[in-house]
Amino acid sequence: MDAIIVAGGLVEPTDPLYTMTGTSNKALLPIDGKPMIQYVVDALAGSSEVEQFVIVGLTPEACPDLGVPVVYVPSQHSLLDNVVAGFKKLQEIKPGAQLAILSTADIPLLTSAMVNWLIKTCTETDHDVYYTIVERSTMEQRFPGADRTFVLLHGGAYCGGDIFMTRTDLVHSNQALLDKLMDARKSFWKQVRLVGPGLLLRFALRRLTLADAERRISRALNVRGRAVATPYAEMGMDVDKPHQLEIVRAELKVEQ
Repeated sequence: MDAIIVAGGLVEPTDPLYTMTGTSNKALLPIDGKPMIQYVVDALAGSSEVEQFVIVGLTPEACPDLGVPVVYVPSQHSLLDNVVAGFKKLQEIKPGAQLAILSTADIPLLTSAMVNWLIKTCTETDHDVYYTIVERSTMEQRFPGADRTFVLLHGGAYCGGDIFMTRTDLVHSNQALLDKLMDARKSFWKQVRLVGPGLLLRFALRRLTLADAERRISRALNVRGRAVATPYAEMGMDVDKPHQLEIVRAELKVEQ
């Protein structure tokens, strides 16, 4: 198992996070003397299943020694571009890789036990993409002030996680899909056409269940996708705002 960490998120000078920390790259935001990405790397490296690390969006010069062998990939034009570049680099340096973990750099409450749970849970089935989600009660009970955004479905409300698993050859075997995703990323109506207006209508009427969404989106994108409801709110506790940084800083200080 290999890990790709997307760390290209920049914090603009007008962003409250920049005012709070003075750090322009979110992955390097300081938490108890360590950059935020270090916590994510430590959690992944603590799993005996994880071998190779690819980090997209940082350079060796900008990033401190993370304690593991890392291949760095320069930041690309967008998040999707960064993801594609990460998988292409992994295929280049490790052609035999079959599955990879994809994570953002801003979930510092991730632990090795959670990584092991994810790997075990995902590899119980044969899918192309495994997408973590967190049910609202799980998130709000663990982090009541996190202020996450939830998608309302029939039977529950969920927010997306920030760590996934996927087949490494998906980038190469689905170039047409990637082109469509790139083309639709800034257009709501193109996104509707991509997944189908029927899905949008069922969502608007609150008739769309999680199983419906999983099945219909998989069919529309021609991938075998699986939504993995995680019991660990930490997988969706990313840092976008100052109060979220304060939450994770307090959590990590208590744990230490």
